[in-house]
Amino acid sequence: MARRLPLSGTGPLVSFARELRELKERSRGTVETVVARGASRTAVYAALNGSRLPSAKNLDAMVEAWGSGSELERRQWHDRRRTAEEGLAEAARRQGAATAGRTPEEEDFTRALRGLWSKVGDPSTERVARHCGLSARTLDSYLDGRTIPTESRLRELFDGLSALRADDSAWLAATRDTFLGEVLFRAQTARQEERARVRELATALPEGRAPVEFGPFPDGIGPVPGVRLGQEFDNRRTLSLAGVHRPLQAGICGLRELGAESIVVSGGYEEDEDLGDVILYTGEGGRSPQTGQPARNQQLTRGNAALATSAATGAPVRVVRGVTTATRSLYRYDGLFRVEDLWSETSSGGFLVWRFRLVAFPPAEQAAAVARVSDRVTAPVAASVTDRVTDRVTASTDEDGREAGPVRSATSVERVVRNTAIATHVKRAHDYTCQVCDVRIMVPGGAYAEAAHITPLGRPHHGSDTVDNVLCLCPNHHVMFDFGMLIVNDDLTVVSRDDSSVVGRLRETADHVVDRKRLAEHRLRHGVPRNEGMR
Repeated sequence: MARRLPLSGTGPLVSFARELRELKERSRGTVETVVARGASRTAVYAALNGSRLPSAKNLDAMVEAWGSGSELERRQWHDRRRTAEEGLAEAARRQGAATAGRTPEEEDFTRALRGLWSKVGDPSTERVARHCGLSARTLDSYLDGRTIPTESRLRELFDGLSALRADDSAWLAATRDTFLGEVLFRAQTARQEERARVRELATALPEGRAPVEFGPFPDGIGPVPGVRLGQEFDNRRTLSLAGVHRPLQAGICGLRELGAESIVVSGGYEEDEDLGDVILYTGEGGRSPQTGQPARNQQLTRGNAALATSAATGAPVRVVRGVTTATRSLYRYDGLFRVEDLWSETSSGGFLVWRFRLVAFPPAEQAAAVARVSDRVTAPVAASVTDRVTDRVTASTDEDGREAGPVRSATSVERVVRNTAIATHVKRAHDYTCQVCDVRIMVPGGAYAEAAHITPLGRPHHGSDTVDNVLCLCPNHHVMFDFGMLIVNDDLTVVSRDDSSVVGRLRETADHVVDRKRLAEHRLRHGVPRNEGMR
């Protein structure tokens, strides 16, 4: 019997290695089948025993040899690899080391470059190197995703490809300009922002060490023990030392996997609106490192993705406000907020930005969260379900809304009054059957469906409570639609943004016709360019 390869790594490396082993064992594949596809035998064994992560090229060879080799499966494995990278970077930071993770924009560049390489016949790097000033090893590092070229080196790479494909020189010249002006620019800008973020973390505390523990929450979520509501801090360094907001420059602290720990509201974006207990907050990114001005669309990555995770989980986010008086500037901790909504829109500068609506926890919930910290409870305080969740009732009831969560407090809340008759009309028009999947759920009280507003009611969207702005959905597709994971095109095809597959066609009836303009607004709000659908 063959001896089982031991696991030698720790943390994210071991988790990734275990998943790779399961993939290999399910397919009954061998290392030799991966090596035959051009992967390094040493790198494959290192990935399987948890010593290090495989390169993008070697990972693709593993997925092709041991899996289906489909584009969807390949993307899923690259997402797992990116998650492991981020976990390693976070672990290194907590131990006092500063490590820059690979950004999604760099992954996009590598994917685009490898796609180009395939279109020109997948030549060997040795052959291309003979026609340009780059070595085969350097070209391999670009194709594997280990490094990103400079502008001058990317030009040399295209010169080498053009020498081999003289008939395609015009097309390659146009493609080169696209790479230089868009793909490489985004990757380099994201890399610079990531390095700046790491430098902030490395200098957040003396000797480059960040706080190892922020109270009972190992992931930094929730209130910080010993920090009271309204407490003031002289500068970002003292704010970081206290563990309230760790970065010295970035406005959002958190990870996509765990959610956002904290944000700083200091008027950095003109679109921001601070209404006290309600904040309309603009996400991070998109600025030129040289000028500090908006230069590209924001992406739903890094801090923005962390806030999106907080919106999905309901976990609390610490809010810090920058305050300027006649004599000084300071920062004030203003308590816990929940992220109730997120969407994208075009800013005054013409670029897409992500926007988040944060609402303060009621005083009783703030106090309950602090009490849980004091009692050393290691899970975030449960968030009550709020106005963001809309119109969930059964056919046998004429009430609108959902039950509140387990945390209850006496508080005065201003709510948008919904027209229950509109929701009931839409549900009856579809016999309480989901317009996406045709599922009709039966509960003891009768048929069950949810009414979802295409454009949300209330500030800042101000959607109308009318029949053409409401959909009849099952609970699963209601949540997916609210978070932008389901997109409906003007021809009513429904697309899943998880894998870009067509789920089906949104059903209409004579009594219920959907407003296409609202559908276009929903697509734009969740990052699909204006006048474009998804296929």
